[in-house]
Amino acid sequence: MADDAEPPWLVALEGPSASGKTSIAAALGRRLDAEVLAEAYERLGRAPNLDVGSAAELTDTERTLLEEEARRWGEARRHREAGRAVVLDTGVLGPLTYTYGLRELGLAPDDLPARLAAEADARLADGRFGLPDLTVYLDVDEATADWRAAQDPDGHPAALRPRHRRVARVERHLYLHGFPRYLPGRVASADGEGAIDRVTERIVELLELARPATPAEPEEARRLLLLFEERAPAGTGAFADTADSNL
Repeated sequence: MADDAEPPWLVALEGPSASGKTSIAAALGRRLDAEVLAEAYERLGRAPNLDVGSAAELTDTERTLLEEEARRWGEARRHREAGRAVVLDTGVLGPLTYTYGLRELGLAPDDLPARLAAEADARLADGRFGLPDLTVYLDVDEATADWRAAQDPDGHPAALRPRHRRVARVERHLYLHGFPRYLPGRVASADGEGAIDRVTERIVELLELARPATPAEPEEARRLLLLFEERAPAGTGAFADTADSNL
């Protein structure tokens, strides 16, 4: 790659459960001629139980997913260093945003997001954690996500959908309001409604307009992780002003 050439894309797709991330990531990968890395949960040989029944089980599950995120990030970096663009099916912040959402709902220990953020921060030094150049949040109506989830009952068990829906409301505010404030230019949103080809086209157009000038730096990731590391009670953390009162 020439010295003055733009580095290959490293872009992540985010969005609520059943928003179409996997299908759209595959389509976007074809458009960008990029490597597509599946979400951490799908990559694990023996996926952890998401229907956790205790704080200890939840902590173990999210730490397992965070470790897989570290492996996934290292793989993404190697692909890019080899000159390949990369599309991440979900970003690397999933364990943090999900536990933050659970905490805001009173369903996770107050300090769990902080503990996970500290572990992620420790991985920054050896390049095993970082941020994509751009994270695109797929914004879909809850009714759309519910309908799509119902078409795939094995991938989206009915028993977990109410919890996923409530957490997704918190995560949506993080991606649409919280993160853009602390990471300007690194997070954008796209309308996720409609056919896969149309959504993919919207994202391609967005990438053409919103490409950051440089890859994300470790300090940008650290700045975000420090916000999660605030050990505040639920509803009073750094992103509390973004929370939805109707969760």
